[in-house]
Amino acid sequence: MLSLRISRRVLFAALFLIVAGCSVERNLKLDARLSLSPAFQPIPVRVGVFYSPEFLAATKKIELKCRPNERTDIFFIFPLGQASSELFDQIAASIFASVRRLSGRVPSADEKGTVDGVLELRIVAFEWKPQCPQEKSYHILSRISYTVNLFDPDGRLITSAGISGVGSEKPKPCFSGCKDSYATERAIRDAMADFMLRFFERPEVKEWLSKRNMPEGSLP
Repeated sequence: MLSLRISRRVLFAALFLIVAGCSVERNLKLDARLSLSPAFQPIPVRVGVFYSPEFLAATKKIELKCRPNERTDIFFIFPLGQASSELFDQIAASIFASVRRLSGRVPSADEKGTVDGVLELRIVAFEWKPQCPQEKSYHILSRISYTVNLFDPDGRLITSAGISGVGSEKPKPCFSGCKDSYATERAIRDAMADFMLRFFERPEVKEWLSKRNMPEGSLP
């Protein structure tokens, strides 16, 4: 049975189902996009972005519980692929002069002349769990990590970088019009901030950009 400190704060409306012995699954709605896009002078580079079908459909089902051996029969389903791709699209469109979604990791014959490189985002790991040593300090912790691959237009890997983010949130009672983030949107945004801060410092990325006749001072 779910502890009272969790039920009061998170799932009060579902308690009658738990008492009845029912399993509860909740499909969360995640929107990690920024209210304002990052302010960059766009890099004069044409980039293709590829997400595999598996990535776009990626979800994670996690049981809500405080202790490893606890059973609540309450499950949250996180649409990680959809939320991640929406934010990555927004960021890429702010950084690069031209961005287009590709259907494959290697551009087709018609697409190859329209891109200078291809970015691919992959989810490596996701962790979500309540931190509830005491009722007053109860909060949700979320961690997510990705791999960002950069390919040249012929499909050769230029570099592969790991990025990660963490989010923490104290849930509040909510019965309608709820925002279902539970710290996950914060973790996704934190990972994308990691991408913006560190990806362009990689020597392989700098070399790739240098071949595009980049003006001095045009990097993020």
